[in-house]
Amino acid sequence: MARGYNSFADVLRTTADGRDFNALYDEFVAAATLANEQQQRFVDLLTYSTSAPVVSVLQTLGTGDFAFEEASEFGVPQAKRINPSTLDMGATFRWYDSRVGWTWQYLADATAAELEASTNAVINADADLVFGKVMGTLFRDSNRTVTDKNQTFTVHAFANGDGWVPPTYAANTFSGTHTHYRTSGAATITSGDMDEIIADFKSHGYSAENGSQIVLFVNAQEGEVVSTFRVATGAKADFIPAQGARFYSSNQLVGDQPAATFAGFQVKGAYDEALIVESSRIPAGYVAALVSGGSNLPSNPIMLREHKRLKGLQLVAGQNADYPLVNSYWVRGFGTGVRHRLAGMVMQITASASYTAPALYTA
Repeated sequence: MARGYNSFADVLRTTADGRDFNALYDEFVAAATLANEQQQRFVDLLTYSTSAPVVSVLQTLGTGDFAFEEASEFGVPQAKRINPSTLDMGATFRWYDSRVGWTWQYLADATAAELEASTNAVINADADLVFGKVMGTLFRDSNRTVTDKNQTFTVHAFANGDGWVPPTYAANTFSGTHTHYRTSGAATITSGDMDEIIADFKSHGYSAENGSQIVLFVNAQEGEVVSTFRVATGAKADFIPAQGARFYSSNQLVGDQPAATFAGFQVKGAYDEALIVESSRIPAGYVAALVSGGSNLPSNPIMLREHKRLKGLQLVAGQNADYPLVNSYWVRGFGTGVRHRLAGMVMQITASASYTAPALYTA
């Protein structure tokens, strides 16, 4: 006669509605893969991937002081050279994990839909984590130091008046007090605030002319006001709703409507060269502005540092190879840092003269 205990693995192989636990594990891995692809749309358009803790990054755009001169029959042209403005830009790195614990008693009665709901919750939490860290990097107006493998380096904020002099672009020169953390001077957003942000980006070379896309993230509070901006009422440009949006205008639309989505986000519309993205994840009273050069391009404003081998959201199997779903957990390793100090800006909509980062993104 066989002796000993019957284990859970001997008697329970499926959910209450007949789904195999191993098949569900494979399904969850596939869900994580799909979520990583969708997340990458946002990540790639606003960040540049790296695995290094610190990278030397050129902070200039365009040709600098290079120019042609009239040729001479008796001489050679004056030699020119690039005067690069580079900074060592650091990025943080942390491991994050989450676990959904299931007892055998729960699994005995659970359906596949209940287990899938937990997986969806983890995937949504991961999206919030990545978005939050990217936005935290944008909203933070102070530099910080990070120690990585016994080396300490600086994780810079966007231009914050810390004495760094932004490089000259075209005829535009700047001082060490130049900052991309500003206040509007009033409690309500105006078209002039939008003009200021767009004009500043252009003064550094970030414009459609150079292949850059300015994106302004706003809360619904500011979004509703922005949607009313019209040249007829004093604005520099008309707000144009995105494709698929319902709108009425007594004037003829010249040109194209902006695309309905950008980096996986619904686009509310466009003002001048800037796309307007309305998101509840942006605190009311702030405009978060970033410049995208394109998918995972070096000109993007933020670095996303990931492990060389374990990239994206990973589902790690439990100790029992036959039942990987039991005791499994989710993990992601990444960090962020500013890459181009002039490609991001925050304007706080307030009458105060001093900028204060939102509590949501200061942790």
